[in-house]
Amino acid sequence: MNLGQVLLIIAALVILSFITLSVNSMFLTKTTAILQSEAHLTAISIAQSMIDEIMTTGYDSATVSTKIYDSTKFTPLSRLGPETSPGVNEITTVTLPESPDTSVQYKSVTKYNDVDDYNNYRRFYYSRSLGTFAVVDTVFYVREADPNQTSSTPTFFKKIVVTVRHPNFMPPDAGRSYNPWQNRYYLQLSDVVVYRRYF
Repeated sequence: MNLGQVLLIIAALVILSFITLSVNSMFLTKTTAILQSEAHLTAISIAQSMIDEIMTTGYDSATVSTKIYDSTKFTPLSRLGPETSPGVNEITTVTLPESPDTSVQYKSVTKYNDVDDYNNYRRFYYSRSLGTFAVVDTVFYVREADPNQTSSTPTFFKKIVVTVRHPNFMPPDAGRSYNPWQNRYYLQLSDVVVYRRYF
C-alpha cells in the first residue's frame, strides 16, 4: 500500500465515523421524543383515572349523609383535606405518598369519602415501561359565576387539579436533578365538581 491508499482509507473511516455519529444522534433524538410522548399519554391516563376516582366520592363530608342547601355548611377552606375529627382517622390510615403497590387497591379508594379529602393527596404510580410517576391532587372552592376564579369562601363548586410528574417530561438539556414533588416540568388535568342543591 502506498501513502495515497492509506490516506483514502483514513478518509473513508472518518466519513464512516461522521455518518455513524449522525445516525446514532438521530436515533437518540427519535427515541427521546417517543419516550416523552409515551410519558405524556400515560400521565394523561393516570390523571384522568385520578379525577374519575375523586368524582365517585361525595361532594363534602357534610353531604355524605344529608342534603345541604347552604354553602356555609360545607368544610371551611382551612380544613380541606382528610377529616381528623374524633372517630375519623383518614389522614393516618393513608400514608402519604402512597407507594405504587399494584397488588392492592390504593387506600384512598377505601378511606376517603368526599372530594376535599384528596386535597394535598400524593401517590406514586408505577408503569412497567416508564417507571414511577408522581401524582399530587389539589382541591379548592371556585366561584360559581367563573370556575377559573378561586373562592375565599365555600361554594357549590370545587375544582380538582391533578398534577403528574415524571423524569421524561424534563427536556434533555434541563441539567437539573429530578424531584417528583417540586419539579417544574409536569402535566396537569383539572375538572370542576358541582354540588346540585336543587333535588
